[in-house]
Amino acid sequence: MGRRLVALAALAAALAPAWAFAADQLPLAPAGAPVPAEAASATLLRPSTLHGAFRVPHLDTALYVGTPWYVRDLSVTVVGPGPRRDTLTANTDLPGRMLGVRLPADAWQADRVELTATTVSSAAPPYLLTADQLAEIAWRSWSYAAYFGLFLALALFHALFAPLLRSRAAGWFAGLAGAQAGLLIPWLGIVRPPPEISQPLHALLQSAVYVCTLMFTRALFRELRLARRMAGAIYALVGMNVAAVAGGDVFQDLWAIPDLFAQALVVALNLAFVAFGVAALRARLNGARYYLAATALGTIGAVATMAPAGPFRAVPVLAAAGEALLFALAVAAQLRYDARERAPRPEDDRDGLTGIANRPAFDDALNAAWKRAERASSPLAAVLVDLDRFKAYNDAYGHLAGDDVLRRIARVIAAAASRRDDVAARYAGDKFVLLLPDTDLAGGRYVGEAILERVAFLAIAHSGLPAKRGSVSIGVAALTPRHGGTTTASDLVQRADAALYVAKSMGRNRVIADEPVLASPTLR
Repeated sequence: MGRRLVALAALAAALAPAWAFAADQLPLAPAGAPVPAEAASATLLRPSTLHGAFRVPHLDTALYVGTPWYVRDLSVTVVGPGPRRDTLTANTDLPGRMLGVRLPADAWQADRVELTATTVSSAAPPYLLTADQLAEIAWRSWSYAAYFGLFLALALFHALFAPLLRSRAAGWFAGLAGAQAGLLIPWLGIVRPPPEISQPLHALLQSAVYVCTLMFTRALFRELRLARRMAGAIYALVGMNVAAVAGGDVFQDLWAIPDLFAQALVVALNLAFVAFGVAALRARLNGARYYLAATALGTIGAVATMAPAGPFRAVPVLAAAGEALLFALAVAAQLRYDARERAPRPEDDRDGLTGIANRPAFDDALNAAWKRAERASSPLAAVLVDLDRFKAYNDAYGHLAGDDVLRRIARVIAAAASRRDDVAARYAGDKFVLLLPDTDLAGGRYVGEAILERVAFLAIAHSGLPAKRGSVSIGVAALTPRHGGTTTASDLVQRADAALYVAKSMGRNRVIADEPVLASPTLR
């Protein structure tokens, strides 16, 4: 018996250095970083077990192990020194309802800390956190609550007024803001849904953000017709982003698309919306400036997700909040315009077919604007728009179709009258005029080019024109009235009409600015 005890003691003495050496070789988990842990490839449909063994540093603060949303059933075992083996089961008492556990104060003296958990993604191991880092997480929960309140308020407000104002843009924006609010719920620290719920819900809400943004854009700029290839590219990008977020949330480690590629898809979609905003701004659509600024801000937020998380952590959610506020301003601009268009006007001031101002109302507005410009010594521009070969269109397609085209062109002209003092009117037959106070010749030409593009977006079939699409010719003039000057308000329209004649003679479907007065009949 004595010999056996001596042999066991000698064996223990021989193995003791080996155990100490093995413990020293375990990785030291730095605070604020993922703990060393491994798991087999996992998905939402096939979770795997996460295992880890590490040591913790000696710090003058409490240490915690906290997990991302992908992890559940976490337990931590502190082993050594000696026969010590304390197993701790995680709970959701940490800030933000984070699943985690506080390590014993002497955990740094342990031989090792073992970790076991169930995960749906091996790419998201638990973190070793200090009390200060947990306090920062708690502060972010309050900021997320503020963002959540903003998105929820925008969603409820627009959902309430969308049916009252019959605004599809407001309705789609309500859906967009509501989805953004839903994405923030897991970060509020109120509930901690398991990954089987949180991941599909995230995929659904993020997909709703993409789809609602697209439909909101189309509803806001309903008169803007995109080229088929551009429209197809935007729809394809939306579809790819929906597939990427759904696949990544459900299949996780088995999803073949790298994270960088998925983030690049988001950036590409935001850039497509920026291009849409540029087209709307060029067409002088109401709310285009706000929309373009919003989508540019959204693009910055999307790019920030590809940058290191530290200095840019708050940029994406800040950009999303700013984008939502600018979208709301774009909706307000559109609603103001719609309200102005629906405002009752005297019947004798409106054209019966198109609903915009008629010739007598325009003449009155021209004389009043001329006097105001004379007092202020400010420029006054006139944009005269004439449909190309409209008589041939009526002969080929019928007068009912012709009336519909006149109404559609009138809406384009009315939309170009985006300021309070701008006046859009039907001048005569298939000729329209736009009066622009405080606008010089360059500004008038810019508006004329925007009208030309918007008419092209309408894609009106016209077999009598070379391009087989309806078009307009536009003449632009601008004058600055002077006290005692020889020019009159009628000279402004005459110069615009002369420019229109030159546009017709040069082949139509173009804008000509301020040509000398020519006495010649208008070509049809």
